[in-house]
Amino acid sequence: MSSAPARTSSTASPRRLVAAGSCLRDEAWQKYFLKGVTYGPFRPNARDEPWPEDGQLHADLTHIAGLGFNTVRIYEAPSEMLLQSCRENHLHIIAGIPWTQHVDFFADETVRADAIKRVRQMARRLRDEPAVIAFCIGNEIEKTLVRWMGPERVRGFLEKIITVAKAEAPGKLLCYASYPSTEYLTPRNADFVAFNVFLEERAALAKYLHHLQVLAHGKPLVITEFGLDAKAHGEAAQAATFLWFQNECRRAGIAGACWFSYTDEWWRGGREVIDWQFGIVTRERAAKAVSSELGQAKSNHDSALRITHSVFQKTPNSELRTPNFSVIVCTRNGSATLRACLEALSRQTHSRYEVLVIDDGSTDATADIVRSFDFVRYQRQEPAGLSAARNLGMTLAQYEILAYTDDDCIPDEDWLHQLALAFDDEKTAAAGGPNLPPAPRTMTEAAVAAAPGAPAQVLLNDFEAEHLPGCNLAIRKSALQAVGGFLLEFTTAGDDVDVCWRLHANGGRLCFVPAAFVWHHRRATMLAYLRQQVGYGRAEALLMKRYPQRFSWLGGARWGGAIYGDGEALALDSGSEIYYGRYGGGLFQTIYASCDPSIWVWPSGLLWLELVVFLLALPFFYTRVIGGIMALCMMLAAARRARRTAFQIARPKPLHHALLFFMCLAQPVVRDWGRFTGRMMRDRSWRTAGGITWPNCFRWSWWRRAASLRWCWWRVAFTHDESVTRECFIETLLALASAQGNAARAASDSSRMDVETHSIAGMNPGIATVTEYHDRDLRLTRVSIWERPSRWLVFLAVATLLLEVSGISWRRDLVSALPLAGMFLLSWFWSLHTRRLILRAAAQHGMIRVGRRAFRFEKTKQKPLAESRATEETS
Repeated sequence: MSSAPARTSSTASPRRLVAAGSCLRDEAWQKYFLKGVTYGPFRPNARDEPWPEDGQLHADLTHIAGLGFNTVRIYEAPSEMLLQSCRENHLHIIAGIPWTQHVDFFADETVRADAIKRVRQMARRLRDEPAVIAFCIGNEIEKTLVRWMGPERVRGFLEKIITVAKAEAPGKLLCYASYPSTEYLTPRNADFVAFNVFLEERAALAKYLHHLQVLAHGKPLVITEFGLDAKAHGEAAQAATFLWFQNECRRAGIAGACWFSYTDEWWRGGREVIDWQFGIVTRERAAKAVSSELGQAKSNHDSALRITHSVFQKTPNSELRTPNFSVIVCTRNGSATLRACLEALSRQTHSRYEVLVIDDGSTDATADIVRSFDFVRYQRQEPAGLSAARNLGMTLAQYEILAYTDDDCIPDEDWLHQLALAFDDEKTAAAGGPNLPPAPRTMTEAAVAAAPGAPAQVLLNDFEAEHLPGCNLAIRKSALQAVGGFLLEFTTAGDDVDVCWRLHANGGRLCFVPAAFVWHHRRATMLAYLRQQVGYGRAEALLMKRYPQRFSWLGGARWGGAIYGDGEALALDSGSEIYYGRYGGGLFQTIYASCDPSIWVWPSGLLWLELVVFLLALPFFYTRVIGGIMALCMMLAAARRARRTAFQIARPKPLHHALLFFMCLAQPVVRDWGRFTGRMMRDRSWRTAGGITWPNCFRWSWWRRAASLRWCWWRVAFTHDESVTRECFIETLLALASAQGNAARAASDSSRMDVETHSIAGMNPGIATVTEYHDRDLRLTRVSIWERPSRWLVFLAVATLLLEVSGISWRRDLVSALPLAGMFLLSWFWSLHTRRLILRAAAQHGMIRVGRRAFRFEKTKQKPLAESRATEETS
């Protein structure tokens, strides 16, 4: 079994690529794999451009094309000579847009304004350039700087830049190149996910590629930097690494990869870097072993290109067993979308499969459509429900692996090929991948596709799932028979959740394959969408009766993993934790999605709406005020969720936002209604068999998150040379605090603070630091003090508030407020003490304090930072 062949033109490369699911496609809608190499930055030439002289530049790009690469990633604005040479050699360009991203750009509005100006100018200049297919609006914002400014704020600014670039160049792809130290920093409106990864072990890279595809969630993944230092490891090891890197990229099904770099010549920060040799040619353009492997020794360009293509297409598929699939499509009156589904199944690159269509009593033209496909087996049954149809497909299937999909799905051509990789492990009982909405045809379809409630997978980790949607679910026939097949009581939905739970309880492993995706049509109208959510609620009522321990009192499922696909799993502001490492210096800073739903989920649903109506109907002023506040919270929760998912709509209009807000407001209500009516009709009970449990909103973890509010009250900046590190400054600060008996300690690895202090005054100051790398070995370290209220202060504030609204005399009000005022006064004195410790620690290291405006962009004699990242440890 081999992977899908690369579809590349032998004459001219396509002028435009589009992101479609987890792959890139050309104008002929063929998959296109980006085989790229990075180029530059270089010492400025005679025209003060950051590129070689014209003759050398043209020779380099001609050589790159001769080696079989089709893409060049650059970091500076392209010159006219570079654009012309890329057009002549049919090379795509991923153009980086340089701006001052290595300082605290939230400290000065002019920095952000300059960034937007540069992005707008470059996008406007190159929007009609056929060689440029994508813009990279940033590259590796330093990890401690992101932690200092706040990941959600930085991501928001990057998304704003992408919006500006899309408005100026709507035909270009947009991305931001992140790296493992800030893997959580992925703009939601980017067209593809770009990562710079340097891993020297093949197994580690394969595992991390899978992890990145989970983070990408249905978007194309492009590795924009990967390489090996030939100076440290040798040219032979570099050539071998290049080959297995390409193999792993093909096996993982990613959209492209760029090797770092073309030449050892590398100019950064105003000087030439000579400590590394990542290029496939030397500074003098002499060939290395990698170039020889790519066919550089061949004088004929076409011969070299053919050799290169064979190198890029080498995959270790010969080591795998190729299972046979029985694809089962269950349908009932699905003639509107069934033909497209069967046409997609006819284009599968996996050769060993059969297709069965189980007709659950259709009354439309389903039978006629199926008979037009010779390779499809057709079986009709009397209307009995979805589970009965799937069980019939299991009985009629000839092969061991049963691949279920729906009649409104369009599987990708490599769908079965990617699923086959998962079943190479005998422990795999089931496997599946994401289901993605296709391009919407109407405004309503666009809003429905972004609305909550779509089928989503629940992942325990990057590889193992707790639940896989039935529209993209492959199961071993023996494993399904061992658990008794699908239960007949699930006639429309819920059968996939039930069978996944039973497979997992039986010891089966559910594998998630992010590259095995299907296009899944969402409902075309608002009414159809609401009816679907009612049906999901009724299916959940059946699941609640069978699995009471897996549901809360309000009906929400208690998943052991995190739900992916609804916009909440990797949210930076919904309770998810980010592992930063000690003092924010972790090389792999992972975001851990919370298993609990967001705190904004509970002010919604049918019960909340009933309480609002009841309180507003009472003839009392206070109840109406409370009811109004609850109604406002309900609308704010819906607006927040609509805002978080609106990025899925391309160029949303005000009507899009209005429709999406209404669906986010109505979806929890109608789903609860379906859950309630399902329980009343089938269970005749107001309570689950396992007893009433507390709603999720009363969990202590949520109140702890709500009480984790911090605010900054003091900032200071120090200049120093490279001999003073941020870690040394923090250790000195901790030593001074310990010598004075203060309860100071290093913060946890998931905290945005570097130092945590505790006081009896009611406020717990935290200290955060960051170091900016400026020219001429100049460093600027920023320090801030953040305040967080203790539990005692929160309790005292609530008690004081209750006394204030109780209607007692003003004298007692004043007496009750005195303890609160006293605690705030003590906290202020304690913060002054912390401030003195910071100044003493800085003085011990010879750090010079500067004013807030001393390092404003373009307003000082100091030059802005070099546009390259700070030196990172290489794993």
